[in-house]
Amino acid sequence: MTDILSLVNNGGRDIIVSLTAGDLSDLLDNAIAKAKDEILPTMVSAAQEDLLTKKEVMKKFGVCDTTLWHWRNKGYLEAVKVGRKVCYRRSDVQRLIKQRK
Repeated sequence: MTDILSLVNNGGRDIIVSLTAGDLSDLLDNAIAKAKDEILPTMVSAAQEDLLTKKEVMKKFGVCDTTLWHWRNKGYLEAVKVGRKVCYRRSDVQRLIKQRK
């Protein structure tokens, strides 16, 4: 099988391609594997990052829920949803602490 992506990347336009079911399956498997290789490391590192609950962040800053909500809407802190729970990245909280000093 000729590599379809290399044909397209090398300027091949208006190409008519005839594929067997096996070739199509291989093409999809390769595309999925490539997407996993590119996306999975980012997702894993984000999942491993330490998260703080809303209550922990409110206590750290001595603010109420409404203030935290305003900060989130103004872009001071980015919220991370874990199911229905709102959390914050520890690194973002530490960055805001440094900015406020």
